[in-house]
Formats: sequence, C-alpha cells, structure tokens
Amino acid sequence: MKNTAPSFFLMLGFFTRLPVPKSGFTEDRLQKSMPLIPLVGLVIGAVLVLISVVLTWVGAPVLISGAVLTGCYIFLTGGLHFDGLADTCDGVFSGRSREKSLEIMRDSRIGVFGTLGIFMAGLLYFAVFTEAPAASALMVFPVCGRACCLISSSMAPYAREEGMGKFAVIHGDPRSVISAVVSVIGSSFLVLPVYALTTVLSILFTAPNISNYNWGVGLSRVFADGMFTLSVTVSLVSSAVAVLVTIFLTAMFRKKLGGVTGDTFGAVIEASSLVYMFFFIILWKVPVL
Repeated sequence: MKNTAPSFFLMLGFFTRLPVPKSGFTEDRLQKSMPLIPLVGLVIGAVLVLISVVLTWVGAPVLISGAVLTGCYIFLTGGLHFDGLADTCDGVFSGRSREKSLEIMRDSRIGVFGTLGIFMAGLLYFAVFTEAPAASALMVFPVCGRACCLISSSMAPYAREEGMGKFAVIHGDPRSVISAVVSVIGSSFLVLPVYALTTVLSILFTAPNISNYNWGVGLSRVFADGMFTLSVTVSLVSSAVAVLVTIFLTAMFRKKLGGVTGDTFGAVIEASSLVYMFFFIILWKVPVL
C-alpha cells in the first residue's frame, strides 16, 4: 500500500500532462502500476467536470462548450492516445503484411487513414460533448476507456519483440481484469452525483431570478424515483458495449498484427471511450429506461 501513491503519480505523469510529484521512472515499475490506469481516467474525468461547470457558469454556448471540452480532453493526455489511434489506423487499414503494418505504425509520419481516424475521433468527441446528457458521463468515460485498455492488454501478447508499449502488456495477469471490472462498476455509481451537481449548478448559474426559483420542480427530475437505477444501468450497459468493442478490436489486432502494441492501446482507449459516450447519450434518452 505504501507504494500506491508513488505508483499512481507515476501513471498520472506518464499518461497525462498534469503537474505531479516526480516519481522514479522504470518500465518495470510502470508495468506493475498498470492496474491503476483507471484512476488516471478518474482524474481526467474530474478535471473535465470542473471545466464543464465553469463553461456553464460563464454561459458558454453549447458548440463552444463542446469544442473547449474536446480540446481540453486532448490536451490533458498530450494527444498520446490520438497518436496511437492514428498509427493504428495507418497500419491496420494499410492492407499490408503483419511486418509491414508494424513498420508503418512505427513511422512518425501520419498517413491518410491516420488523418481520417484523428479527424473522425475529434469530430465525434465534439458531437457527444454538445449533448446535454454528456455532462453526467464526463467523470466515467475516461475510466471506461482506460479499463478497456487493461482488458485489451490482458487478452493478447505484445506484437513486437521490443518497444515502448511492452511495459503495458500484462497478458495473463488477473489483476488487470479485476481492476477493470471494479473501476467500471464503481465509476458508474458516480453518474447520478455528477448529474445532480451539474443540474444544481446549472440552475444557480442560469436561473433569471434565483430567489424565486421553484427548486421543488427544478430538482424533481434529479431526485425522481428510479433515477439512481437509471443512471447506473445506463452507465453499465454502455460500459458493456464498450468492452465488447474492445474484445472485437483486440481480436482484430491479434489476427492482423500478431498481438497488441502501445499504439493499439491508444486506439482502444479512444474507441471504447467514444462508444461509451455514444450509447450513454442514446440510452439516457430512451423513455422506457
């Protein structure tokens, strides 16, 4: 337990651009710290919720808010996973042999498929961030994406003999799956508190006459019967779909590349995060749930 905090800061410093206390870096330490990566997603989600609250406070238009949240999300990770997504698209969709595909993925230059992958991911993030229910999922989707990375890393070997991403492969380590499951289920219980917080702050910031505001009516939706069950169910179902997509993608990478790489982890994180957000928004609006 005494090494948990340094290991967490090591992961946070490696996977984000947030200022953190310096921690001794070794690939062995980083590999042993991988089960903590969902907590990195939790921090990213908390920062995004804070930014969303500020945008609501200043009365930013929906499109501006979507653009700012998209930019901040990419900035927080330093574009690390977007880079992996681009390299993966270039290699996997090149139609070349395994060896050539891996060589293409190592090329620092970006190709057509990589450009399209980044463009589509950025566009989709912008689209989901402009939807009202997205604010409730801001805390959870980064956790889900990084939990799916753990699942992918446990399902396949490293595709290269050596490489920077080898530390992240914990093939056969049950801790990764346990950490992924616990983090996804646990974070799903945060949806309702975040929804309540953003709703209350939205009322405080936007109501024309707050002293005469009918709080009973305004908060009836937040604390309505079944809201807790709805929020957790929607989050868990969205997470389950994201996991299924992760399994499919990992199987494809294993067939095409012979395993996974650091780049494919970036692709899995972004793809599963977007799948979670997409289904969360769709299911949140379904009347029968």
